[in-house]
Amino acid sequence: MAEAKPLPTLRGKVALVTGASRGIGAAAAIRLAQGGAAVVVNYHQNRAAAQKVLDAVEAAGAQGMICQADVRDKSQIDALVKAANAKLGAIDVLVNNAYFPFQVSPLHEISWEKFHEAIDHELSAFYHCVQACLPDMKDKKAGKIIVVSTRLAQQPLPRMGAYAAAKSALESMANTMAIELGPLGIAVNVVTPAFTLTDASLIMPEAFRERVKETRPLKKHLYPEDIAGAIAFLAGEEASMLTGSHILITGGSHLQL
Repeated sequence: MAEAKPLPTLRGKVALVTGASRGIGAAAAIRLAQGGAAVVVNYHQNRAAAQKVLDAVEAAGAQGMICQADVRDKSQIDALVKAANAKLGAIDVLVNNAYFPFQVSPLHEISWEKFHEAIDHELSAFYHCVQACLPDMKDKKAGKIIVVSTRLAQQPLPRMGAYAAAKSALESMANTMAIELGPLGIAVNVVTPAFTLTDASLIMPEAFRERVKETRPLKKHLYPEDIAGAIAFLAGEEASMLTGSHILITGGSHLQL
């Protein structure tokens, strides 16, 4: 049986995916394009990888562009949104996905500067991206903001405390924005994946990856494409009454002790 192709339910929409050159961001950009959206593929350093994602976006029959920007920098994200507006039109969907390295260490051994840095990177990127996209969304009285978080925000692990704290704060921002932006027609939702197999996560030992899989009721690995499907759903009209929602994508592991 031929694989079913996603319906073009996002035709006419413009989506910005931050950190879209690899992993979940790349999968989300491609999935949104398959749904009919024009896609802005943001990257920080790896232009070649971003170009491959753009090639896949265009192969799906969608318009797209790649835009280099450090989304923690207000001037750079403002310039990105201006360029996207000029080429594709106003942004309808913001996928806040960019990843920022952090110190892996017990919390009591991290300097305050490194701990604060982890939080500042996550929150400043989200804040600047929302501020840049908000004027056009307010004018249209419509918009979708989708935050990619992590299960660590609710279920922390040793040595991952800085990242968990940053993502917890990010989710709190998203919840507050859902309340404040709802009257303006803008929905804000969070996608919360458990451990996902990406090129970055392959640094983890195979034994760990297999153990994670076996703790899940579904007994399967999570892949970026699994997260991308939920992002596309939240971007579409089928999710028109969802805001302030957190979609757990865990294979059922959140039900385990």
